Amino acid sequence: MPVIQVDHWEGFSEEQKKEWIVALTDTTNRLFKIPKDKITVILREVPLSDWGNGGVVATDPDFLAKSRAAGGEA
Repeated sequence: MPVIQVDHWEGFSEEQKKEWIVALTDTTNRLFKIPKDKITVILREVPLSDWGNGGVVATDPDFLAKSRAAGGEA
């Protein structure tokens, strides 16, 4: 059955990740009527130094502004 994989930035607490897994499982169960024991959730924490968008590394202090600005280039 479904495997839900989420790549996310580092920094979420263990409690937040537990709540996220429960919420994803509950929502998938509710929307698709899939038994909860058939739903797998995998959270993968990615260091900011390994994350980039628009050619900008997430450790850059101006990451959000620069990565959004890169969207307009063809």
